Amino acid sequence: MFQPMAFDAGRSARGPALSVTIHCAAIALLFLAGANHNVQDALRGAMSRIPVIIEPYVPAGHGGGGGGGESVLPPSQGKLPRLAPHQFTPPSTQVTNLDPKLVMEPTLVISAEIKLPQVDLSVLGDPLAKPGPPSDGPGTGGGIGTGCCGGVGPGKGLGYGPGEGGDAGGGKRGAALSGSFTAPVLLFKVEPEFSEQARQAKLQGTVMLYAEVDTNGLLRNIRVTRGLGLGLDEKAVEAVKKWRFRPAYRGDQPVVEAAAIEVNFRLL
Repeated sequence: MFQPMAFDAGRSARGPALSVTIHCAAIALLFLAGANHNVQDALRGAMSRIPVIIEPYVPAGHGGGGGGGESVLPPSQGKLPRLAPHQFTPPSTQVTNLDPKLVMEPTLVISAEIKLPQVDLSVLGDPLAKPGPPSDGPGTGGGIGTGCCGGVGPGKGLGYGPGEGGDAGGGKRGAALSGSFTAPVLLFKVEPEFSEQARQAKLQGTVMLYAEVDTNGLLRNIRVTRGLGLGLDEKAVEAVKKWRFRPAYRGDQPVVEAAAIEVNFRLL
């Protein structure tokens, strides 16, 4: 037979009251302990031994890059391409050749240990840009952004961010930040020749090249970033290989410097 459980109203009422009293006493003890100077000194010592780990976005003064497709639209948001020691194809938000004969994956020249922002998107772009229609941005020399020369961002070079020469983080890649910087100066120039196909078609325009001025004043790693076709791209590269520069200087040391070069073809 079921026996009903006895219920003591007085004991039930005293339980919650006792619990509240214990909690209030504990809180009061904590406040008293916090006001004690010995306790405060012990807490300060313990906190000073806790390492504060702040992971930087990118190491400062370690280069950067930028680019763009001379678009009227700002660069659009997207993921960065694969990082690699060399670049054969600059990144772009636009797919211009749907059936390439030789597929070359877009890359950025950035060291593998550098940490970069990532976004969960399938399209290429600048991770820190605002979402919008696909655009390489108003920069020049290929790539994506507001800068120059095949990278992503507002900088100059094949890297990412506001610096120069690849990698990321600001400043100039691989060079001491002390000392004044002097840009390369063109000393000798050869005018390009028209190809016969372009002459017959009366094709005119500008071929955009990316290149690096080495410490001897010669161009290396020459690449077409915006071509005209009909043999004019090859004629442009052929001409600039004969150009000579005074190299860039950081302080009194010659350094390699990225350059965006325009080669104009005009019929008389």
